[in-house]
Amino acid sequence: METTPTPPSALVSVLCVSRNQDANLRRCLAALAQSTLAGRTQVVVVDLASSDQTPAVVAEFPELTALRLPKNFGWTKAANIGLRSTLAPSILFLDPRVELDPNAVEFLLGAVEESGPVAAAVATLRGPDGAPAPYLRALPDATLLRTDPYAPARPDESEPADYPGLSALLIRKSFLKGMNYFDERYGELWADAELAAQVKRAQRRILRVPGACGVLHPEQDKRIPAALLVADWHSGAAVYLKKHYGRALGRSLGPIFGSLFSGNLSLTRHLLAGDKVDGTQE
Repeated sequence: METTPTPPSALVSVLCVSRNQDANLRRCLAALAQSTLAGRTQVVVVDLASSDQTPAVVAEFPELTALRLPKNFGWTKAANIGLRSTLAPSILFLDPRVELDPNAVEFLLGAVEESGPVAAAVATLRGPDGAPAPYLRALPDATLLRTDPYAPARPDESEPADYPGLSALLIRKSFLKGMNYFDERYGELWADAELAAQVKRAQRRILRVPGACGVLHPEQDKRIPAALLVADWHSGAAVYLKKHYGRALGRSLGPIFGSLFSGNLSLTRHLLAGDKVDGTQE
């Protein structure tokens, strides 16, 4: 672990969890260095045992706090580990794929209130081609029907965001403390839905901020086995259903029978074991 002093009176701690995203991470960190709040921002990068050039990229930015984990413990546990090193009152979860405009952090910070109706703010993202990026979703309900991500209908107008993910979302650390941070029964997936559900439960909202803009670049290969990632999704779905709707049995058994009928024995083994991305497979 490498730790550097936090900027005096830091307003925002940026938490970036990354695995095998060296090119994206370099672009992301370079953009943060140009932020209008760069001098009052703490940057924490949690490297999930990347096998690419991520350590070299991190070394190019000696002012940040770098945490290199020995295994891929999954996004949820990595985020909780990273949060222990954050010192500012506001947390910006930032995907390494995102390249923020210089004033984006400032706009996001200005939109979030300590105890008002807006608990969190999310950036307005576009693709590399300039078109609005599809990253917003409807919050999963008891059926857990998959909802396709959609692009903002009017990117130049603010709007509530039901389930925007954690690609570029700013929230007060006090809110995270109130929910006891992230439930580590989740692995790689579903922590973002859990946070959105907790905001809704608190009768507050997430606001998409049109002035806080950024580019969402394609993801590099994280090198997570496909069957394990599918099992992680179903494991997280069962936790989400149990917490918010009081049931999960059908969600647990259905995928197991489906994988058996399809002959996907690798997935069957992961599902029977209740596997998630947590480092135990490495």
